[in-house]
Amino acid sequence: MRPFSFPQVERPVIHVSVLEAVRTNDRRTALVALRDAVAETIDAKDSARDIAALSKRLMEVMAEIDALPDHEAETDPVEAARKRRS
Repeated sequence: MRPFSFPQVERPVIHVSVLEAVRTNDRRTALVALRDAVAETIDAKDSARDIAALSKRLMEVMAEIDALPDHEAETDPVEAARKRRS
């Protein structure tokens, strides 16, 4: 018998420019837009030096996003309980 697990809910992906995201004054939105822009730039680069620098920045931005409190989980009691269990 497999252990029970909650189904994963996919969040809609909304692409906004970094400028549009920054104008919202929402740190998470700005960081997510920056993460996406850096990732797209990595995909377009051929230079190993550029890819290395951009990859480092991508990891830093992702760490900043992970460090932010997840307001959606705080308002969803099921998600909050799931986070407490892990």
